[in-house]
Amino acid sequence: MDLNNHDTPSGIAASTNAGFESLKPVDLDTLDIDKDTRTILQRLQDQGFDQTDLSSHLIKSPKRLAAVLVLLYSQPTVNGFSPSIRVLLTTRSKSLRSHPGQTALPGGRIDDDDREPTVLWGAFREAYEEVGLPFPLALLESHTYTTPQTSNPTASKARRTVSDVGNIENSAELPYIPNIYILCTLSPHLSQWGLIVVPVIAYLSGPISSNPTSTPHEYFLSPTLTLRANPTEVDRIFTHPLEGVLDPSLASTRDDLSDLAEKGSEYWPYEEELYNSTDRVYPQLGHSIYRMHRFRSVASPIKGLTAEIMLRIAQIAYARSPVASIEQYAPDQIRGFEEIRKALDEYGGTRA
Repeated sequence: MDLNNHDTPSGIAASTNAGFESLKPVDLDTLDIDKDTRTILQRLQDQGFDQTDLSSHLIKSPKRLAAVLVLLYSQPTVNGFSPSIRVLLTTRSKSLRSHPGQTALPGGRIDDDDREPTVLWGAFREAYEEVGLPFPLALLESHTYTTPQTSNPTASKARRTVSDVGNIENSAELPYIPNIYILCTLSPHLSQWGLIVVPVIAYLSGPISSNPTSTPHEYFLSPTLTLRANPTEVDRIFTHPLEGVLDPSLASTRDDLSDLAEKGSEYWPYEEELYNSTDRVYPQLGHSIYRMHRFRSVASPIKGLTAEIMLRIAQIAYARSPVASIEQYAPDQIRGFEEIRKALDEYGGTRA
């Protein structure tokens, strides 16, 4: 997710709320999921597709629009614990110019060639390029291109480039699977550098392995789906319990404590066992204080904008606040898209 790459073409439409009308709501009753999971997914689907008009923000700087994919799935019962919802994450390649070695959600800037809804196409295109995740069949069916007749997750063994995906006229040429369900998009987040980031939330239904095996560059998620990292962008693929950002202790129960990043290592150099936060003053936000959250994982720590997005989604999904030890905002911290935008405009923050 190279959100700081400035090489994106500049002809992107300055709107994100077009094209959603062709997508049908997911009938959650048809999915083989338990009652609690259905309730969680329904809360998310009830958010709908965000209709924030970003045209005034993007008309002069369309390269500032990005989307990230929050792909959820249910891990079956393990070690006596009930099924849990997990999130797909990556550790960015250390060879990248921006944010090397940091945790990210699959995603990146919207391209000229992304079809409408551009945030959906952009999020799934980036996920395909980064980890080889096939496109959702529902997204292909929402267009007037030739619709595939059968699932085809291995349509092409070679990783396509951005231009390859954008220029494909026939959707049957895209690798796809039928069991990824697009639930909603949320109103955008705004990074400290002025990048507008739209979260796209989707659910991957089973069958899922009760104990997915992995190597740093491969993640065997199910008998029919193996994710493979693009080594130029991703050093590792991993997952984390969504509820673990509301209660970090869940990370040590859902994942054996010995599986988490070693304490004292480059990935967890902090004294705290599972969660750490620090407050920092940002001049580009009018010297506002920003609280940096860090959650221990099996790989790189979940922090910054990725942690913010996961905290927001988890609170919607589980309809509760984080545990008392996690105070989400620093005193007088600027929050919300419009307030951050105003601070960047007023105090001359670097724009994406």
